[in-house]
Amino acid sequence: MVPILSSLGDDLVIAMSDQTLWTNIAKTVIFILLGFLFTKKKWLPETTGKVLTKFVMGVCLPCLAFCSFMKSFSVTEGVGAIVNFILGFVFYIGFIFLGKLVFLWVKDKSKRDVLALLFAFGSTTFFSYPLVNAIYGPTAGNYFNIMNVAYRVFLYSYAYLVASGTTLFPKKKEESAIEEDPVGEQKKEEHPIRDILKRVFLNPILIATFAGLLLWVLQAIPSVNFITVNPYTGAELASPVAFWRLDVTVPWIFQAANTLGNISSTLILFAIGCTLGSGSLAAAVSDWRAWVWTAIKVLVAPAVALGVLFGVQAIAIAAGHSEIISIETVQSTVFTWLAPAATVAVGYCINFDKEKEMASHISLVSTFGAVIGVVIWVVILVVVKATGFFYVG
Repeated sequence: MVPILSSLGDDLVIAMSDQTLWTNIAKTVIFILLGFLFTKKKWLPETTGKVLTKFVMGVCLPCLAFCSFMKSFSVTEGVGAIVNFILGFVFYIGFIFLGKLVFLWVKDKSKRDVLALLFAFGSTTFFSYPLVNAIYGPTAGNYFNIMNVAYRVFLYSYAYLVASGTTLFPKKKEESAIEEDPVGEQKKEEHPIRDILKRVFLNPILIATFAGLLLWVLQAIPSVNFITVNPYTGAELASPVAFWRLDVTVPWIFQAANTLGNISSTLILFAIGCTLGSGSLAAAVSDWRAWVWTAIKVLVAPAVALGVLFGVQAIAIAAGHSEIISIETVQSTVFTWLAPAATVAVGYCINFDKEKEMASHISLVSTFGAVIGVVIWVVILVVVKATGFFYVG
């Protein structure tokens, strides 16, 4: 036991002395504090956070998702993508049921449902994805996006149904019973399944992820030689890349999209600060349920996910397959589950008047908690990586 503890102690020292680690932590805290200060001082409108979020979600994150796949294909990363796709559905199904168990002690069913719902769905796109990409690089970012496919499927289906109380198969109204509006036109019938499919598959981030993933995988087929010219010598250089590698074939377009993607983390952190600055801190701080939920979400949920990955990797190593769970998968998974309450899920609760005050308090308090959680878990993940238990993708 002593050598193991000594090794972990050395790993912890390395982690705490890593300048990149503290640089990323400092940037996170500084940008959030700037957004908070500018909003509190009313130097910016209270809607700044919402406007920035809409721009990032609609433009920057799709660019980030697509551009992160503009790199050479490797079999190892291909296997990692499949593993993360499967893990995404396994984790979300598991955490939906785990949330119900964790909050069984809450007597009020409505509050229990909301606590469990927000536990299963964190703000992965808004909070975690830009941080994963900035701290751990494009491979971890790609794995995060692939795992996030399951998130979008369940967020726009299960979460919507729970918050709204909608049934998938509503009874058809008789023709004579169909209501008419004052103009005399018939009201449109609701189609929950169709609406859910639209929310899932017309999401710009998901479209960009699938498009980038497809082009990345297609590089496995024989590629063409793309001719580039050295601007200094005039010599022609043949690069064996496919013509859809936009970073090589049309670099001016790629660089514009990549720049938009790279500023997403900065804008998101600033928007988080603006959101915190525009909320009622006094009401949120006084809600003890928000603090209990935040502690469970930021500390317990990532630990459970990490424990599952340790178990899967241990079984794989025992079976002679050590390259099943990569450290990039671990990093993206932990950041998925330490995320604060999903803004979309909180929006559902507000829109359908389902414990909206509690949901808003959780959103505010958990964002503060997640910032602290980032510091804690980044250090832990550096130690986990140093152990060499998970392979490097």
